[in-house]
Amino acid sequence: MKRCQKCKVPLEGAFSGLLKKVLKCYPSAEDPGLCNRCAAAAKKKTSTYICQICNRGIDDSIALTHVKTEEYLLSLIKKDHPEWKETEGACPECINYYRELIKKAKI
Repeated sequence: MKRCQKCKVPLEGAFSGLLKKVLKCYPSAEDPGLCNRCAAAAKKKTSTYICQICNRGIDDSIALTHVKTEEYLLSLIKKDHPEWKETEGACPECINYYRELIKKAKI
């Protein structure tokens, strides 16, 4: 009997039909070795974000958004990068760079 490599739920056999109907759990189209739920979780976990300022790829979970930064820091970024959108966030390296600029300028 074929099972999900991660959660071990049956993907074939009598129980797989029940799981498909009741829990909406079935073999993933992207990765047949995983169920759709585990494949979605794996995809979500490894998604990357491209920083609009430096174009580095970073994990979504560590991308900082404008909500977590100071308004002055945002104005500095916008001044240097007018194409930058606040809603897209920025990577930690760029945020730290601008924080250091503020510290050095003693503003």
